[in-house]
Amino acid sequence: MNDMKKAERERLAGLRSGITAEQRAAWSEAACVHAVRLLEKRGVDTLMAYVAFRSELDTLRLLEWGFKNGKTVIVPRCNPEDRSMELYAITGLDALIPGAYGIMEPNPAAAERIELRQVLPQAVFVPGLAFDGAGGRLGYGGGYYDRFRARVEQAAGLLDEPVPPWIGLGFGMQLVESVPMEAHDARMDAIVTERGILITP
Repeated sequence: MNDMKKAERERLAGLRSGITAEQRAAWSEAACVHAVRLLEKRGVDTLMAYVAFRSELDTLRLLEWGFKNGKTVIVPRCNPEDRSMELYAITGLDALIPGAYGIMEPNPAAAERIELRQVLPQAVFVPGLAFDGAGGRLGYGGGYYDRFRARVEQAAGLLDEPVPPWIGLGFGMQLVESVPMEAHDARMDAIVTERGILITP
């Protein structure tokens, strides 16, 4: 399974990297419009989203929508030592600095630390290399989001709140017939691309 995932990661990373900058910008914009529509429909006030790195779908439009509309926008900061994520609420892009792996992450000195037992996001946007119609996701192999999912489920139980929807965010060309999944891999509740919103079974 691990060898299969590694080969698929390399193949899909290459495909995504082949998207032109102009196409990536246009598709990212369209996907964020669909994501905003989904959040508005669900009445979401607190969302968690990643900041794009390299060829990932750019979340800028989604983040800016949150800032302008008074939403609580939560962005993760990666801790490579134990592959965990710390959460911070930011009110603008000026709160970001280069962090682990060169990814733009919240500056702890300029952002508010968020604890799940106090604030549970109402929607979590997840990056990935591939997604399928059953909610499968192929991540980058670090397990950050799988570990985080376990923490979210625990916090939701303590707060007696529902587990927030896990929403995959990617380009239409990243939708594949089937993603190789293991028992610990978290499934997506919805997938958003430039083509629209796919609610998974």
